[in-house]
Formats: sequence, structure tokens, C-alpha cells
Amino acid sequence: MSRSWLLVGWVTIFLVGTDLFVVAPFLPGIGQDLHRQASSLTMLISIFSIVYAIACPIQARFAERFGVGNVLLFGILTLGLANLYTALAQDLPNLLLSRGLAGLAAASISPMIYALTANRTRPEERAGKLALINSGLVIALILGAPLGLVLGAHSGWRPVFALLALAFLLVWPVNKMTWQSEIGGGAAKGKSATEHLSSAWVFFLCMICWAASVYATYTLLSSAMSNEYHVSEGDLALVLTSYGVGAALGGILGGKLADRIGASSMVRLAFSLMIVTLLLLTAVYQTHQLGWLSLNLFLLALVAYGFFPALQACAAQIFVTRRPTVMGLLSSCLYIGITLGSSVGGKLFTAGGMALVQRYSIAMAVLGLILSMFIRGKRRA
Repeated sequence: MSRSWLLVGWVTIFLVGTDLFVVAPFLPGIGQDLHRQASSLTMLISIFSIVYAIACPIQARFAERFGVGNVLLFGILTLGLANLYTALAQDLPNLLLSRGLAGLAAASISPMIYALTANRTRPEERAGKLALINSGLVIALILGAPLGLVLGAHSGWRPVFALLALAFLLVWPVNKMTWQSEIGGGAAKGKSATEHLSSAWVFFLCMICWAASVYATYTLLSSAMSNEYHVSEGDLALVLTSYGVGAALGGILGGKLADRIGASSMVRLAFSLMIVTLLLLTAVYQTHQLGWLSLNLFLLALVAYGFFPALQACAAQIFVTRRPTVMGLLSSCLYIGITLGSSVGGKLFTAGGMALVQRYSIAMAVLGLILSMFIRGKRRA
């Protein structure tokens, strides 16, 4: 079977990631156009995340009923129209509606591509292929959003969203041809009834713990370094870039390692190494040495991001007909964990600085490691 579908899936996920990450740096420009403070527009990001988290399992259930490929094509077309709506919106209510629609559309894309990737790969190479697809999101964070910001600096934010709309409309027919065999009816009801979602609780809790651990530290890092390190924007960008590079490499290498040692073993290894690197970070952070801090964050991302494709592959081994729903719920749990990490981390940072945030990240990683002991790998098609 040709592997061109991997490239199509990667490009589509990259566009979804760019659509998500490009909004934040445009908030000042949007605020200027709407005569509002940029800080009052963070709801444009929040509404995307909230709708995405709620819609993922709902759209996945539709996929089981009407076909994964059909829901994917709906999502791509809708996200293209949502970005066009964003580009044309003249006031905050319409912008909010456009970003909410974008969240619904994205929930119809990412879990579907994860499920399709799991369906098209053998169990012994599944984590590696999922890691390649997932790298599209990380690369979007490193390259997609900054590229959009550069374009926006010359043309404004509206043309960037118009270009994103065009990109999604262009990849729609490509995806239709690529996933032609998956466009049709959903799973047989009798088969799906034998896979109970109640047995997936450990996967969902592990995802929440991982996201809370990683993103509590990552989200508060910029504020902490500005307040405690007094670093320049250039130095901060260098530190965050080292983290992004580590995340991209960690996801791909972790996926390949999971195929060798087993997905469930990789999940536990990732949590264990996260605990070690987070403990190291508590010491390195106090030195105020940017070089060592950048290296530590690179290592943290390198060992942490192999968890994501490993957990997806592990769940895909157990759930076959319910894969779309399980992948959708894992995506929802990712956003729940990110929200939990950033909100609790923010309160801890206010109360006791970065030291408390780091302890919280370590505690969530330890809890995730304990929960991961209940995961048992099971080879399924």
C-alpha cells in the first residue's frame, strides 16, 4: 500500500495546528481592529478549545455511525469555511462564532486522522506512524504559527485566515481521494457493542495527568522567566524553541521506540523519565543559567512527547470498532489536562512561584506513572 496517505494526513494535521496556534500572536492586531484590549480577546482561544473538547467524542460517535472518512471530509470543509468566516468577521460576536465553528470542525479532523492511521498500520508499526502524524501539530507550533505571524506583519491577520481557508479547501479533494476506501458506513453495531468504553478509563486519566504535568510547567515558564529571570524576548524564544525541537524529536523517536518495546512499556517509560527530568529542572531552574535551562527543557520535551503516540497506539490495540470514539475522548482529555495544568499552575505560581508549579508537575507525572501500571498491552488488528 502506498504511504502517500501519511503525507496527506500530516499536512492536514499541520494545517489544523497552524489554525489553532496562529490565533494567539494575532490577538494584538485583532484587538486593534476591534478597538479592544488584546487581553480581553483570549476567549477566542478558549471557545475553540472548549468546543473542541466537547465535540471530539460526539463527532467520533457520528464517525462510528456514518463513517470516519465522511466525518473527516465534513471537518475539512467546515474548517475552511470557518476560517473564511474569521477573515470576514467585523465584530467580536462573529469572531467568537467563527472560532467556535473552527473548534467543531477541528474535532471532526484530528481524531479521525488518528483513527484512520491506526486502521492503516500494523500493530508493530502503529506508534511510529501515529508519531509522524502527531509531529504535524508540533511543527505547526514551531513553524506554522510564526510563519503566519510573519505574513500577518505584512498583510494583516485577515489575509492569513483567508489563506488558511483556501488551504483547507484545496486539501479537501486530496483527502477525499486518499481516504476513499474509508468513506462509507460506520462499524457494525454488534461488533462495537463488545468494546466497552468503561474499560478505557485508565487511558483517559493517564492523558489528563500527562497533559497537566507537561503544560503546567510549559504554560507558566514564559511568565516565570520574565518575572524571575528578566530575560529578553530573544532569549525566551530560544528557550522555547529548544523545547519545541525536543517535542518534535521526542514524539517521532518515542513512537519508534514504542514499536520496539511495546506501547504500554513506552507509556510507563515516558512518565518515569519525565519525573527524572522535572526533578532535574527544579535544580537547574535555580541556577539562572539559560543554556542549562534550554538543555533541560529540550530533554524534558524529548522524553515526554513519546508518551502521546504510545498511549494512542496502546488504546488502538484494544479498541478496534470504537477507535474513533476512543481517539476523540483522548483528544478531549488532552485539552482537559492542558486546562487543568494551566489553571492550577497559575494559582500555584501566584501563591509560591515556579517552585510550586514544578512540584505540581512532578506530582501529576507520579500519579500518571501509578495509573499506567493498570495499562496492559493487547495485540489487536
